[in-house]
Formats: sequence, C-alpha cells, structure tokens
Amino acid sequence: MSYKKAFLALSCVFFMGCSSLNKNSSNLTRNEVQEEKHTHLKEKKYLSLKTGQQIDYKAEDIRSEVVEKKEINGTKFIEVYDPLEPLNRRIYYFNYYLDKYVLIPAVNTYEFIAPKFVQKGVSNFFSNLQEINTFVNSVLQLEGRKATITLVRFGINSTIGILGLFDVASALELPKTYEDFGLTLAKYGVGNGPYLVLPGFGPSNLRDTTGKAVGIMSVSEVNPYDQPIGFDVNNPGVTAMGAINARKENQNFRYYGTGSPFEYEYVRYFYTKYRDTLIDVNDVNGRGE
Repeated sequence: MSYKKAFLALSCVFFMGCSSLNKNSSNLTRNEVQEEKHTHLKEKKYLSLKTGQQIDYKAEDIRSEVVEKKEINGTKFIEVYDPLEPLNRRIYYFNYYLDKYVLIPAVNTYEFIAPKFVQKGVSNFFSNLQEINTFVNSVLQLEGRKATITLVRFGINSTIGILGLFDVASALELPKTYEDFGLTLAKYGVGNGPYLVLPGFGPSNLRDTTGKAVGIMSVSEVNPYDQPIGFDVNNPGVTAMGAINARKENQNFRYYGTGSPFEYEYVRYFYTKYRDTLIDVNDVNGRGE
C-alpha cells in the first residue's frame, strides 16, 4: 500500500505544478482546481502605481478576487489579502496605546476647553481643505461638473466663509462631494493591494496609503492661504489640530472596544467594504445613473 500512497502524492505534486498548462485536465479534482486558483491569485500583481501602464483587468474583478470567505471557530469572515498580518496586528496594538494615552485625552481636553461653535468652525476649516483633493481628483477622473462645484464651494467658503470656518456653500445648496487619489487609482483599474494598518491612521491598503500620501502632499504644496494672508496650513500647530479634529470625528471607534476576539478581522473587513462602496458609488455617478 505504501507505494500506492507515494505514487498518489507524486501525482498530486506533478498535477499542481503543471496546472497552468493543463487546467482542463479531467484528472484534476475540484479541490485541486481551487488550490490552483488560490495560488494564482496570490502570485498576481494587485497594484500598479504607474497610471500610464496598461491594466488589463477591472477594479471590481480584483476586489472579488482578493476577498474570500473564511471560517474561524465557527465564525464566518471575509478574508482580505493581508500578507503583513503579523506586523499589522502589532501596529494595531500600537495604535491602541497611542489612542488611549495621546489622541483620546487630547480630544477630551479639546472638547472640554473649546466651545461647540469653535469645534464646528475647526471641523469646517479642515473639511474645506479637503475640497482641494476632491477638486484635483475630480479633474483626474474627468468629472467636470463635480470639479466645478467643488471649486466654487472652496472659493465661497474660503472668502465669505472666512477660510472655511463657515460652510456658506452648503447653505447655498451646493452639494459637498468627496474624492481622493486612492479612489482615482481605483477608477483606472488599480487594485487594493495588500491590507495595511498605518501608525496613527489606522486601517488602509497599499493603494489608499498611496492616495493618502498624495493627498497630504497636495494640500501642503497648494497651501492655499499662504500667499493671500500668510496663513500656513503646514504649521505644526495646524497639523496637530488636524489630527485631533480627525480623531474627534471618528471617536465612536475604539481599538479593542468591541470585546470580540476577532475585532481585527471585523475592522479589516468593514474598511475594505467601505472603500469598495465609495468606488461603486463613484462608478454609478460616473455613468450618470
């Protein structure tokens, strides 16, 4: 019997090695086909940051490929491509302590000291700065109407709204939209890439991390209020205030706040679904549906 088992093992190895040349072979079982597909997906390049490079697959195809169902101790999850999971979990743990001892106390102090109208003004200010990224990426996505409205919003709020402290444009019923470079890359077929947890920023992926970096550099380079009035948005105080405001607007989330042993998997899944939803909404809007 031992030689039959050895022969069977060697046959499996041979068929798996040759599966790319003989995918339709009747000797392959269903499990072997699934194994071959899984191996192929891991070896596939999920991200191309050179937008000039031709991409022969669609973003929605990539998203469907990197997401698989997984069951852990009877609990079903969506497994996102996460080759750096051990490192990501350590950063997630680091973010917990950064949150607990730095960011949340800073937010609590800010909310205690600053009146509500001041907090609203600060929130409006940073929201207005985001219009820069929305405008640039709307242009890159050839969304002329969205780019025009965003530019008008920024002009009104930066002048009549006093550097964006007051959202006058919304009162004039000019709708606020959102775009970033990660969504632009997705529009042109760039996949998520590996899942990442960024120190201080939280969940992301390689594509969105690139988009976030481009967005930060864009606002820094434009520095819209420097020439007219000498207000530098790159001032360390403004940067710190931006971090506090960003954490304040997402303070309902707490690291390890769910009490679930699978919180990391849940956060990873919901972040991926959230970004996929933004991409899908942009696709629908882009088709005018």
